[in-house]
Amino acid sequence: MANVSESLASEVSELKVLLAQTTTIGNRRDLEQLLQRKQNALNATLQQAQPMDIEPTEGGPQPVLVAVTRPAVNDSTTFTEISRFGWEDDGYGKEKVAVYIMSGIDGVGDLPKENVTCDFTPSSFDLKIIGLGNKNYRLVKQHLDKEIDPAKSSYRIKKNRVTISLHKADKNNTWMSLTAKNPLKTGKPDTNDPAAGIMDMMKNIGGYRIRIKYRHISQGF
Repeated sequence: MANVSESLASEVSELKVLLAQTTTIGNRRDLEQLLQRKQNALNATLQQAQPMDIEPTEGGPQPVLVAVTRPAVNDSTTFTEISRFGWEDDGYGKEKVAVYIMSGIDGVGDLPKENVTCDFTPSSFDLKIIGLGNKNYRLVKQHLDKEIDPAKSSYRIKKNRVTISLHKADKNNTWMSLTAKNPLKTGKPDTNDPAAGIMDMMKNIGGYRIRIKYRHISQGF
């Protein structure tokens, strides 16, 4: 702001000098108009740069700082399960799996941001929507088909939908389902069995050929 005001002040000074030296009517008129514009711009800049002095009114109410916090959620909070959602794997070699909630949550984008949260772990995500139409909604999925990177996973809120982006821990994995068929199985190859590693690689390649990109609409699956 200081640089702008200094530049304008210099231009105003130069124009005043030129105006004093100009004798022709047309040139003086043009210089006067230009000088007026520059002077107005300088005045506006200086006015914006001046701090506003606000004196407290004697006996009047004082401003109150309000801290924004998440709505209280505890074990007794009642949730309605989100049973209709879609999910999509971008495919082999891609980094993300997307989960879409597009029905039953109309108006979610109008809620305060702190009313919609999603927590991630390497094997799960937990979406909570608080106070939508006097109800609380939740979509929680544990034992995901493959591990994710919680730090890189995220979610986006639109007017009537929420999109969860799960960032794969290994982009070369292809997800055959959103949650693991056998949660007790880690899905990691036995390093002592070379054939196991080859089989896992063939599964990924086979999945890629069959389904480069696919979408599943789930009913609570």
